[in-house]
Amino acid sequence: MSLTEAPRTVKWPFLLADLVLVGAAGWLAWNAAPVWTWKEMVAVGGLLGLGSWVFIQPFLRDHEAAVMLWEQSNLASAAQQLGSLDSVAKQIANATAQWQQIQDTSGKTVGTAGEIAKQIAAEARGFTEFLARSNDAEKGALRLEIEKLRRGEQEVVQVILHLLDHCHALFQAAVNSGQPQLIQQLGAYRAACLDAVRRIGLVALEARPGEPFDPQRHQAADSSEPAPGTPIRGTIAPGYSIQGSGLRRIVVVVEGQPVSEETPGTDAPPSLAGI
Repeated sequence: MSLTEAPRTVKWPFLLADLVLVGAAGWLAWNAAPVWTWKEMVAVGGLLGLGSWVFIQPFLRDHEAAVMLWEQSNLASAAQQLGSLDSVAKQIANATAQWQQIQDTSGKTVGTAGEIAKQIAAEARGFTEFLARSNDAEKGALRLEIEKLRRGEQEVVQVILHLLDHCHALFQAAVNSGQPQLIQQLGAYRAACLDAVRRIGLVALEARPGEPFDPQRHQAADSSEPAPGTPIRGTIAPGYSIQGSGLRRIVVVVEGQPVSEETPGTDAPPSLAGI
């Protein structure tokens, strides 16, 4: 017999007893009077009920045996599972111990990382302070050099303007002399000088005769303030701009203003018209 199959009850004795009881009930019903008494009814009903009870007994016993087998099987599997709980408990204990070790190691690692972070922060602050000091010193040196360069550029520009004023005076003297060859030579020399300084962004500006006076672009040779729009007679000294920024306005003589031998209020050299 398989352990998974419950033992079966022998059913033929119960069936035989049931047939006897049913047969007895039938015999009583056959021999009873046409009108049954209560005793006959009770007897027939009792025999039939007893026969029914006897008939279902083997099936009830088979069912009880199957239920007991099922309970025993479940109890066995439960016992096996309970037996495996010991190994599970050991595994949990081992995992707990390993987790404790990991936690201790993590704590040490966190502590070491905190110390390293503090050291890095201290080194970063020191390096930042060093860079700040270096930047301040470098900025100071660069600022000093820039100031020197600016002063040098201003001095160079002033020297160039002074030389260009002299060049313009020489050209005006040649124009006043009326000698074409001299005018051509000094004009070519002045043009070469203006072309050379134009390479650094320095441009000479002159006013044409008859051009209206503009206080933003022109200044009178005698430091007066002519009315805007007054016709200009001529240019005494050219104005200059460097890289689009004005350096000096054009020194001019307007109508009704005498021409002097020296340009007051500017750095222009004395007129060389008498050369």
